[in-house]
Amino acid sequence: MKRRTRLIFILSAGFGSSLIAIVLRGISGFSVDLRGQPPAVLDKLKLTQQRPVAPAVSFVDAKGKALSLADFRGRYVLVNLWATWCAPCIAELPALARLNASLPQERVTILPIDLEELDAARVGYFLKLHGAEAMPVYIGREQDVMRGFVVNELPLTVLIDANGHELARAAGPQKWDDPASVAYLTAISAPRPAGSQHAGTSAPPR
Repeated sequence: MKRRTRLIFILSAGFGSSLIAIVLRGISGFSVDLRGQPPAVLDKLKLTQQRPVAPAVSFVDAKGKALSLADFRGRYVLVNLWATWCAPCIAELPALARLNASLPQERVTILPIDLEELDAARVGYFLKLHGAEAMPVYIGREQDVMRGFVVNELPLTVLIDANGHELARAAGPQKWDDPASVAYLTAISAPRPAGSQHAGTSAPPR
């Protein structure tokens, strides 16, 4: 009897693990690590220890409207800091544009912030010139933004969760349009039942 009970327990545990894996499975057949660990293709995207509150940096949109990260609270935000003189940034822009088109807009927002304080029309033209015309135009004060995010390299991409806490960051370009990247961001931003834990909103790692 005890052996049967043990066997049932093992089978149930296995079924439960499989069910969790299925629930967290992203698009294109890619599954997401239960700990929220980014896929191998995002090799530079590292989870941030202690999940600090994102800095209160400000920037403007194409119409000159002042914005802050707090304006996007309730959604996951992928902040991409870039400049027109940065070759790796330029190479990454089309992939970000394709990622942006593949994500659920109501759950994930991409904020590509140019750090040169250029004219919005000039930034928009530059994005179009490099195959990223679908990307929104945002411009930030270079020193304020770089100081706020402690930037040592461009491009720098910071993933912020729906509660305004930094979840992960990548120093250097990434394959943002890879199916595994799309699956990861889609899965971690998925709504969850009240009280459930999730990689993007669970307690900070110890």
